[in-house]
Amino acid sequence: MAQSIDEQLVVVSQVLVADINIGYEDIVNTQVHAFNGKHITNLKSLASMVESCEEEFLKFDLECEQIVVLQTQKAKAATKDILAMHCIPSAMSDDLKT
Repeated sequence: MAQSIDEQLVVVSQVLVADINIGYEDIVNTQVHAFNGKHITNLKSLASMVESCEEEFLKFDLECEQIVVLQTQKAKAATKDILAMHCIPSAMSDDLKT
């Protein structure tokens, strides 16, 4: 049950193959519960937290006690190449940009 009007489930539908996330490519259709220990409300809040993260690691707590940990600087630096490799024009839709 949603605890606020803007609360939505956030689900990892698939992990795009790249060197930065080797070992995580089998994660599919998995709910994200928290980011760096903070509860996420919706996809926009998660996108904002990731974009503004200055911690050493990006830590995503997923359902079934799965955890994804990426080095922040390397992950952010790899984004452009990952998007190009998979022919994706933008990292996020305009409504998610802060």
